[in-house]
Amino acid sequence: MPVCAVEHVRPMKGGAQSQLMRAADGHYYVVKFSNNPQHARVLANELIAGRLARRLGLPVPEPVIVDVPLALIQASPEMVIHLPGQKVRCAPGLQFGSRLPLDSRPLPIYDYLPEPALATVANLADFHGMLLLDKWTCNCNGRQVIFCQPGPEQALRVFMIDQGFCFNAGEWNFPDSPLRGVYSRSLVYRGVTGWESFEPWLSELENLAPEEIWKAGDGMPPSWYGRVEELERLLEALIARRRRVRELVLAVKNSPRAPFENWR
Repeated sequence: MPVCAVEHVRPMKGGAQSQLMRAADGHYYVVKFSNNPQHARVLANELIAGRLARRLGLPVPEPVIVDVPLALIQASPEMVIHLPGQKVRCAPGLQFGSRLPLDSRPLPIYDYLPEPALATVANLADFHGMLLLDKWTCNCNGRQVIFCQPGPEQALRVFMIDQGFCFNAGEWNFPDSPLRGVYSRSLVYRGVTGWESFEPWLSELENLAPEEIWKAGDGMPPSWYGRVEELERLLEALIARRRRVRELVLAVKNSPRAPFENWR
């Protein structure tokens, strides 16, 4: 069921021109709108890839459908989309929301850490599993993350955000290239010593039942993706691509960047 947005907080940085909003359930969400400058399908990509990532046990904020009332948009002057030569209101209705992974919103969120701090992140190995997801879905962006403490006195953790460029954004194809989807700093991959470093996510992914993949598209507004045949074709491609994930990871290993320096 969609959650209803009740308060606009502020615009967010980034190409999709998202907005931070509070919903009726008391949680805060980063909301992407169907009339964003990238493509309406980035909302579908966020929902599908987010659901699959969480099914694999990866630290992706909860993906939800957010109902944004027109009256709230009209009462919030900053809820606009900047397009070339014009400014339009954010679209009302069903939009994509990524739940803010904090119990208390004032806790700081970082999108960059210096290497000494990065090395102390509690769940650094989750970068290994997320790489599998990014290669499987052909994320054509670099891996985007945030770091935060989920609650007071808790260790700093990484959360994987921004799945909008999976499936090549609005194109819904798979132009694979070795360094697409790879995080910009190789330190996070120093723990990769072989295939065992990608477990349990690799086995989970390769053995994921087709019905679990089909389920990732359930309940999605058609305005996010177009014709149902195109959504079916995308999910069928994902089912088939499970068999290629190891090949795609080896291409990362053998790339000029060679991020897996400890693979033996």
